[in-house]
Amino acid sequence: MSARLKLNRVSLVVRLALVLFVVSCVAQVVNSLAGVFSYRDDTGAIHFTDDLSKIPKQYRESEKGVRKHREGRGAYRSTPAPSAPLELPGLVSQNQEIQIPLIPISGGNFLVDTVLNGRVKARLMLDTGASLITLTEEIGRQLGISPYSDSAMLPFSTAGGEEWMPLVALETVALGAAETRLVEASINSHIKGIDGLMGMSFLGDFRFEIDRTNKRLTLRPPQDPNELAWDGKSGNWWKSRFEHYDSTIKNYSTQAGFLQRRGHEKAPNMQKTVDFYKNLHQKLLTRASISGLPDRFRH
Repeated sequence: MSARLKLNRVSLVVRLALVLFVVSCVAQVVNSLAGVFSYRDDTGAIHFTDDLSKIPKQYRESEKGVRKHREGRGAYRSTPAPSAPLELPGLVSQNQEIQIPLIPISGGNFLVDTVLNGRVKARLMLDTGASLITLTEEIGRQLGISPYSDSAMLPFSTAGGEEWMPLVALETVALGAAETRLVEASINSHIKGIDGLMGMSFLGDFRFEIDRTNKRLTLRPPQDPNELAWDGKSGNWWKSRFEHYDSTIKNYSTQAGFLQRRGHEKAPNMQKTVDFYKNLHQKLLTRASISGLPDRFRH
């Protein structure tokens, strides 16, 4: 083999190695650009995007302008991977709707099978007019949250007049594949024949539809499929929940002060209700910190 041919062959190998090196470098650059980015504009507002090209040039060129977030810890796309079909009482469709069978009872009402705190099964009547989940004392005993005389309480209007009911926080409430954490509930000693009421403290976490004809409750995530989410919840959900706790603490603090000045026997219970919501607020802050929620959604 001539020296010229050997030189050409060596040159070809070198060029091929160079091409492979360049391709590898490009792949690494592309991978490094993938993810979720944030930048702070001139007004101090923080913006999030998963497309680096959408960030204005002046912020991309600034060393302090752009921050990359690890998707595994904080923000991520809310569309989960397709799930295998679940057994009743809940089925997950391809678009992530969760369908719960309804159990008809007299008066045109429906019951739903519910799991509380991951271990106690309860059959609750669907009641979109109830602000909270309401449970019987028996379900409360199964959950280990009795007695109630020294607990947080709220006054409710009933057919027999005003009645003070104990207030509890359920760690989890699940209907089929739909689950929500830290759900407010009350205990009612007068409910008979059912385990309680399924109210808006759970249903309000979803977009829902009641199909009376087909006896089905459909639950949908509150955020759009491509909306950024933290711990499964959109930024607007987090902001709304913090606002709810803040306003509730302020309102019940005022009521507790009023009852104390009047010497009302339930004044200590109302103060415990204030502490109850302060505790929920603190737990929400901890959850927000773990999920990497931006500060602008915490107030």
